[in-house]
Amino acid sequence: MTFGVRFVFFLQAFCLLTIHTHGQKKEDATAEEVKIEVLHVPKECKPKSKKGDLLNAHYDGYLAGDGSKFYCSRTQNEGHPKWFVLGVGQVIKGLDIAMTNMCPGEKRKVTIPPSLAYGKEGYGSA
Repeated sequence: MTFGVRFVFFLQAFCLLTIHTHGQKKEDATAEEVKIEVLHVPKECKPKSKKGDLLNAHYDGYLAGDGSKFYCSRTQNEGHPKWFVLGVGQVIKGLDIAMTNMCPGEKRKVTIPPSLAYGKEGYGSA
């Protein structure tokens, strides 16, 4: 269990399916609290992800303090990437923010504060 620490995720988007929606509200999420470092952008960068898109991605979670890994999507679901709808709370809020405007095949390193991750309770508590 982790308490009140920042999390570092390494993300790779493999595929994104765009779902057209109308009348979406802008999120009031504090994107400036999520630190995003782009590690790789493919030559062709279309389409970019947006709220409501179905994403297929691998991600690994590390504690920012000591670098210890606490989650790896490759060890879940028989090693297949995770499918989720972006921006609707199927992953932690920080990942919804960090994976917005991302290209298929792009790789990012993101640092997410506890308030946009697992909060005071930490990962693994339920």
